[in-house]
Amino acid sequence: MTEVYKFKVRLSELENYIWRDIEITSISSVAKLGYAVLAAFSGAASHLFCIHANEKRYEFLYEGDDLFEEESFNPVIAKLSSLKLSIGDKLSMEYDYGAGWKFDIELVSKAEMKKGSGTHYPYITDGKGNGIIEDTSPGMLVEYIEQTEKDGILPTYYDFDTDKEIEWDYRKCDLEYLNSFYKFRIAHIKVAYENMD
Repeated sequence: MTEVYKFKVRLSELENYIWRDIEITSISSVAKLGYAVLAAFSGAASHLFCIHANEKRYEFLYEGDDLFEEESFNPVIAKLSSLKLSIGDKLSMEYDYGAGWKFDIELVSKAEMKKGSGTHYPYITDGKGNGIIEDTSPGMLVEYIEQTEKDGILPTYYDFDTDKEIEWDYRKCDLEYLNSFYKFRIAHIKVAYENMD
């Protein structure tokens, strides 16, 4: 039986400001959960990530990689259902090891998936706050939030993709907009990771 898992995903160090509730099917891979998290928080898939679950590390490894002493498992092969998660179980995800992005992931509900609804998932059901800014750190976002709360002035950063200065408002979270491109972004992220040589 395929189930729908709902995960509450919080950005570590900013849990009260930036979080998402994500629904995904139990037959999805651990890798797809990672893609869904990155897409929900505006990650560009330009750095490695790993997911910790049940004292195992799920991570893409390429020939010659030996960054960590602990054994890593292929996240594409492992299905979420194989993790045997119960409500309240917690996972974590690291992204861009040099920057130190970390997401705390908690399973908050499980339900039988309705027949014919598989294409609806993954889906963001709720959330708060803006996404991350690539090639920065959680500490920089903390500074941006403190600046905005102190003087109301929105900080800006240079976006290399658009070649523009962009305002970053930590309070901005448009779920309708996020979901309108969500599956496309997940597919794009999947290609970025799974087609790397």
